[in-house]
This record gives sequence, C-alpha cells and structure tokens, in this order.
Amino acid sequence: MKKLIQLFAVIAIFLCVSFLSMSFQSKDGDGGRIKVYIVNKCSSDVKYKVASPGSSTHYTAYDGSKNPMTFVEGTKIYNSDGDMIHEVTASSEGKEVVVCK
Repeated sequence: MKKLIQLFAVIAIFLCVSFLSMSFQSKDGDGGRIKVYIVNKCSSDVKYKVASPGSSTHYTAYDGSKNPMTFVEGTKIYNSDGDMIHEVTASSEGKEVVVCK
C-alpha cells in the first residue's frame, strides 16, 4: 500500500510539473525569443552590434551569409557604421535583417 501511494505521488508531481511548464511557454518564437535572419549581401565580412536590454555584443556576418539568430523583444541591431537598422518586435519573427548591402 505504501508503494502505491508513493507511485501516485510521483505521478502527481510529474503531471504538475508538466502542466506548469506548458503554462509558461510562450507561443512566439523559441520560449519568448524571436528568430530573425542576419543577412550579409556584401562580398566581405562585416561586423555588427546587437544591443539587448542590459547588454551589447559585437558579431561578424561573413560575406554572403544568412544566419538565423534568436533575440528577445526590444533588441536593437546596428550595422558596422553604428546605425540602428532593426529593433526586434514580435512581428520580426522570420524576417531578414540585412547588415550590409
């Protein structure tokens, strides 16, 4: 009888955790992140900056590349000249952001 109660307790915990994890998942992008494609249409590598809320990072887009990246909403993408070229919003999902033409 004791083992049966333990089995039911384990099953109940598993079901609760599963339900909670499904409840907190976002329906846009990858867990609240938004996928955009970083595109470099130049014939040389180009550096660009990504400024997320609270931090910024520099990346390199290789010549002729098109790479998927995921960002949180509000992230700003700057080209090599320092000009903001895109701010990530929910409607950015799947869009191409050209960092060099």
